[in-house]
Amino acid sequence: MKSIVVALVVATWCTAARASIDASQPVEPLHLSAGARVVVFAPHPDDETIAGGGLLHRMIAAHAAVQVVFVTNGDGYPDAVRQSLHRPPRQTDYLAYGRLRQREALAAARRLGIPRADVDFLGFPDGGIDALWQAHWTRARPYTSPYTDTDMPPYGDVVEPELEYDGQDLTGAILRILEAVRPTVVILPHPDDVHPDHAATARFVVEAVDRLQQRHVLSHDLEMLAYLVHDPAWPPTSAETVTLPPPARIHDTHWVALPLTAAEQAAKKAALHEYTSQLAFMPDLLGRFLRPNELFGRVDPSVLARIAASH
Repeated sequence: MKSIVVALVVATWCTAARASIDASQPVEPLHLSAGARVVVFAPHPDDETIAGGGLLHRMIAAHAAVQVVFVTNGDGYPDAVRQSLHRPPRQTDYLAYGRLRQREALAAARRLGIPRADVDFLGFPDGGIDALWQAHWTRARPYTSPYTDTDMPPYGDVVEPELEYDGQDLTGAILRILEAVRPTVVILPHPDDVHPDHAATARFVVEAVDRLQQRHVLSHDLEMLAYLVHDPAWPPTSAETVTLPPPARIHDTHWVALPLTAAEQAAKKAALHEYTSQLAFMPDLLGRFLRPNELFGRVDPSVLARIAASH
């Protein structure tokens, strides 16, 4: 009986996995010029490498300008923090975990060739980005992290430590980075990512880009590439498909792929292996992104316009 149940579970999972792949959707190759100015927004340390480590390595090798922005330090991960303790986590444990993830992010950046000066940490609340968008938009109602017990960045080496945990301050920080860099390419989470921090980060970035385009600071020809990390049944394993395919669940998106060279794959793997805290907790998910290609989506402009009109 047990073997029958296992077989049914495996068959059900395989059916769901196959349904997560859109094999009918053509995937064109991604081409970016060597003179591009690229800004990557990562909700947590590791998202930049998971989604685009190979692309970042290529752009750095081509002497393109690359800026990586970490919205949070990933300090609000109670299961992972608790794993190494023999007691309930305290505020100091979450802060130590956030500093650990920051060190891992810098080590990963070095593996990809990105200098420290081109890595920004904003220090906003892990697990609270959606709350800033939905309910804590103004300084009159700052958000307090239930993990670090702070309503402003608790790390001294963030870009603007005096900011508060509210939507206007986060939007302002993103605006100032974009205005300083004047990117030709912005890489951001997909707004349909099921992780609230990812979806909300996308909304904040779209809001900031729209404001700067209205002021003619950024071009309307700006390339915006979205990446997906969290999905109920995607990505599939490498045993199911060698390359990373488009997810069937995501609509209103034109997917493009970046084939990676052996050197780019090696650099991405080395960078991802710097995230020892995450590999200890979710090695399968991270391993599924070590593929011979990376996948990015161009979201339908009407979807981005609706997001920009939200505030």
